[in-house]
Amino acid sequence: VEGQARNQSATERVSPVRIPRSTALLYDALFTIQMPPDPESNNNNRNAQVFPTDNPIKTLAELDGLSNEDKAKTLISMSNFQGSLPRPRVVRQAEANKGTNNPLDELLLPLIDESVRRQYLIRDAEDGGDLDMVRELREKRSTRQIAQEAAEQARALGQENDVQRLEEEAEFLESLKADVTQDEGSYSRFLDRDDWYELERQKHAKKLNKKKFGTLLDGIE
Repeated sequence: VEGQARNQSATERVSPVRIPRSTALLYDALFTIQMPPDPESNNNNRNAQVFPTDNPIKTLAELDGLSNEDKAKTLISMSNFQGSLPRPRVVRQAEANKGTNNPLDELLLPLIDESVRRQYLIRDAEDGGDLDMVRELREKRSTRQIAQEAAEQARALGQENDVQRLEEEAEFLESLKADVTQDEGSYSRFLDRDDWYELERQKHAKKLNKKKFGTLLDGIE
């Protein structure tokens, strides 16, 4: 009985998710999250990944649309998140104090799509009137982000043909990246795919699909 009580006490002290008890009111739904087991991987495999493979936030609008609970859920689900969630009191204080960044945003920004992060920082610098920072951030935009923003501008002007072309260009540039969450130039470019190789790979994949589905894809390039 004494051994069972000791084991039970030790079990109660172990928490699989590092969330302070006081976060229950702010993050109620998080305690019901079940992370599906992956039979072909373990913690060692997960830690051994060179780059994260998940990219849950692809636009600034998506980031803006997340509630604090959504942001906390996203952080816990991301493979490259190794920290702990802030206490609700800290989040509430940041929201009450204008000019103070949301601590959940500060955790998310380094881990999300580099183009979304830069758009967020540009907007933040514009709101703060820091024109030098705005100019510096714009000058360091990736070619992928430039293509994405050009597609958005074309859509606003109703230029649908240009929208499709620019979105395909942005998607292709994304396919070259070893890690879309890191700023362009922050890691060796030799880790990215060569553009000529990726072009040939995609052409080959289309040919295989066409052979697989026969005449259903005739005339489709």
